[in-house]
Amino acid sequence: MKLIMPSMKVEDTMTSSLVLHATEAGNGRQTRQANQRYKDPSIRLEERELKPLAPDGLRLQMLRVGICGTDIHMTQKDPNGYVRCSAPASIPEHGRILGHEGIGRVIATGADVSSFRVGEIVAPESVLSCGLCRPCRAGAFNQCRHARLLGMENDGLFSAIADVPARSAVGIHRLAESEQGLQMAACLEPAGVALLTGLKAQMSPGDKVLIFGAGPIGLLCAMMARRLHGASAVCMVEPSAYRRDFAAAWTDQVVESVEALETPDGGWDVVVEASGILANVNTVFRQIAPCGRVALLGRGGEALLVEAVDHMITNAISVMGLRGHLGGVYERLIDLCVSGVLPLDRIVSTTMEGLDKLCHVLERPDSISSADCKIVVKLSS
Repeated sequence: MKLIMPSMKVEDTMTSSLVLHATEAGNGRQTRQANQRYKDPSIRLEERELKPLAPDGLRLQMLRVGICGTDIHMTQKDPNGYVRCSAPASIPEHGRILGHEGIGRVIATGADVSSFRVGEIVAPESVLSCGLCRPCRAGAFNQCRHARLLGMENDGLFSAIADVPARSAVGIHRLAESEQGLQMAACLEPAGVALLTGLKAQMSPGDKVLIFGAGPIGLLCAMMARRLHGASAVCMVEPSAYRRDFAAAWTDQVVESVEALETPDGGWDVVVEASGILANVNTVFRQIAPCGRVALLGRGGEALLVEAVDHMITNAISVMGLRGHLGGVYERLIDLCVSGVLPLDRIVSTTMEGLDKLCHVLERPDSISSADCKIVVKLSS
């Protein structure tokens, strides 16, 4: 693909952005969902003033962005009017620019940046770690004590122009030569979560894997269980008929509810909860095999109930929470995409153009799970 230099001027001071507004519910009050404190979310397109570029920053003309379940949950209300999302978030009075998945072309670099040039296409990582705290120094960047989440605690990528720290950016030039490559690059962030899930849950050849939720991350977990880890059985539970059809390519069995599941001989070696409904884990816990692993990915703000504790102890079953994708995960994914092992673009169900279309979708978030899977939005060429 021929490199097209940006039509925007570096000296532009304003940019169109998709901004979430919400009302803080007094003194940071916490609800049942531990990190919630905002009510009555609304989203709109705004012209926002660009701040001076930080010395360690990159200014990106955004090319493609992906809609994550977290973005959807940030725009939804629970029955009490609170923002549904339970992930860490900070929404200032002037609003928060959403978006943590995407790729952009560098149109300016900070004074201290020497690792990127204007014109390069990069994918920002969504967990902004400090690199200095004890977990970071131990290589556990996803568990940084001072982490900031892009599009949640820092302004994100749903903008014509976005600023990100250079240390969070990964060059994707090997994927930038084709339309398929750019679509795959737009899916790197959720794919990074799925890749870490397989690694941390120690998926191995012959494992029987059960996944709750056929959203993008659940689908990517299924794809990797089959293509990377050699699972002998990959099964999914998903209430949406559309998503069940979409998941069929990567699964041996995909059912509407847990009652329709056929438990394999010996039980499940790995259970991945990617739907945010933690009660799912309890329903299948007695069907987990000895030395089985449970990976929790979907946030729902619920308590985790495990009734079969004796089964857990007797069978040495592990339960782990996972987030993020740091530590060289993007680079590994790019290698797997270029080699043809992981066709990440195959999870994309809809591609649309423009922030106005993105705004329209997020104004009606409840319709996405029933009629779509992964939505990628083109913001520029």
